[in-house]
Amino acid sequence: MTEKKKAGKEKKLAAEKKPKAAKEPQQEIQRVYVTGDLFDSDGLPEKVLRDFYESSEELKLKEAEKKKLLERITQHFENIVVEPGEAVGIVAAQSLGEPGTQLTLRTKHYAGSAEVSVGSGIQRVEEIVDGRSKAKYPTMTIHLLDKETRKSQEKVEKFAKSLIDVRVSDVVSFREELMKGRVTLELNRDEIHLRNVDSEDLIQKMEKHLKKAAKRKEKNVLEFTFKNEPLLKIRRAINKLRNLRIQGIRGIEKVIVAKEHEEYVVKTRGTNLKAIIAMPEVDGARTKTNDIKEITTVLGIEAGRIAIVNELSGVLRENGIAIDIRHIMLLADLMTWDGEVRGIVRTGITRGKSSPFARAAFEETVKHLLDASFKGEVEGLEGVVENIIVGQPIKVGTGRVTLVMKK
Repeated sequence: MTEKKKAGKEKKLAAEKKPKAAKEPQQEIQRVYVTGDLFDSDGLPEKVLRDFYESSEELKLKEAEKKKLLERITQHFENIVVEPGEAVGIVAAQSLGEPGTQLTLRTKHYAGSAEVSVGSGIQRVEEIVDGRSKAKYPTMTIHLLDKETRKSQEKVEKFAKSLIDVRVSDVVSFREELMKGRVTLELNRDEIHLRNVDSEDLIQKMEKHLKKAAKRKEKNVLEFTFKNEPLLKIRRAINKLRNLRIQGIRGIEKVIVAKEHEEYVVKTRGTNLKAIIAMPEVDGARTKTNDIKEITTVLGIEAGRIAIVNELSGVLRENGIAIDIRHIMLLADLMTWDGEVRGIVRTGITRGKSSPFARAAFEETVKHLLDASFKGEVEGLEGVVENIIVGQPIKVGTGRVTLVMKK
């Protein structure tokens, strides 16, 4: 056998021993990435296409009907796609501003009426858009983990009562006789029962706080005696006692048990997301609050962004105003892009703009122009506001294109 034949045989044997590559399954849809989103070869997003196939299966459509429906969806999608250079900021501002005017008029018309719910309407929109640190009417919806518990109204009510922030002053009346060095406390049995407080535990906590044993004069009356102690010291001790928390979660003022989707949930006035989701009984994934800053602090900026979109769209929807969600998402992106929730106010987004003219156009015009002059800032005329101020075409839409015609 020649060397050439021997080498050929060895090569053939090696090829037979090598495992065959698995045949790649043929993809039904050719997918490509376009500006970060997953699209199919026809230009539709993957989610839209998946929903189309699922709906077609449910409705049992024929091939001709599927084709017709897909054409309609594609046409509709192409109509709503943003063109390059489109002034999305101005369109979003118009789209949110006009309904805001209607909302203002409606809220004023219904002022003092039962038709306007607490913390809704234009006041709530302002609160969200301004990025305020505290909601005026903070509320939470708390879902429970245990399936048996959340189906029992009695168990949920018992849990709900344990959440209320109860202070000594809520269940005890004080009568001070400081000149005699005596303070009399009367337990309010109705309030104690209503708030599910243990009387003996309450008395022990008060005695521990004042570092004195109480003299029980009557069934619900306690007396504390202070001998040779300065009046100021007694007054401070009593004021601290009034504000002493007996039970519950800080910030939860009131609770209501409501039924939603075949289960009981706890709705609260007041909010403390961090403490509530840490409780073993609570389903942290579904529990929510309307305080956007608190959501951002506890769950992060992405959660804060989603909360802005949900809260703002929810307020508008409740008032019968339909706005394309993309306008609200653009606003939420603008408010959260640098990792903090910044309001559309002079101390928020406007303050962070690099353009002196853009800052001056909002509020405190002279102050911003003087500051820019002292610092030697340069105006690049890149944005919309700056170009409007100097009276030249803005760089959006047809303003992005510069044409030179030859003679």
